[in-house]
Amino acid sequence: QASAPSGPAVQVGAYSSRAQAEAGWSKLTSSHAVLSGLRYRIVEGRADIGTVYRLHALPGDMAAARELWAKLKAARQDCNVKD
Repeated sequence: QASAPSGPAVQVGAYSSRAQAEAGWSKLTSSHAVLSGLRYRIVEGRADIGTVYRLHALPGDMAAARELWAKLKAARQDCNVKD
């Protein structure tokens, strides 16, 4: 998504390519109903292992991000809140 908005998000994965991040979103939305209908963004970044593509769910605001994080953690999905 070229012009994904900024703002609070829940990082739900990190991948070695943009294509893997896109596929990861499809897999996660089929596994976790709470992600259905949400927008997402892919953020390219650097890590000690090289370039990574961080997958962020965009619930709207910080309160919604914290609520989404709690639901995903309860479902045993690794994630963290990003502001």
